[in-house]
Amino acid sequence: MIQSVLAPKLAFVMTQRGLDETTILALAISKGMQLLYQEAITEAYLLGQLPREQALTELGADTLAQVDYQRDALTRDVEWGLAND
Repeated sequence: MIQSVLAPKLAFVMTQRGLDETTILALAISKGMQLLYQEAITEAYLLGQLPREQALTELGADTLAQVDYQRDALTRDVEWGLAND
């Protein structure tokens, strides 16, 4: 089943990029690993397991600002919901 879902996508990317299957799969693993790493850094930061300075270095200022904004918005929403319960 997975192969039937991924095969057409793989074929399209190979054709579009003009690259072989091995190269496309290596790029996919690399990009996927980067995404998983960023998610893990974000989670560790939000749980207080990673200092802000390290999160800033790993995620960059724009991404960290977005993470902080989303956390603060969620906190405000929860506080509002509890106050208006």
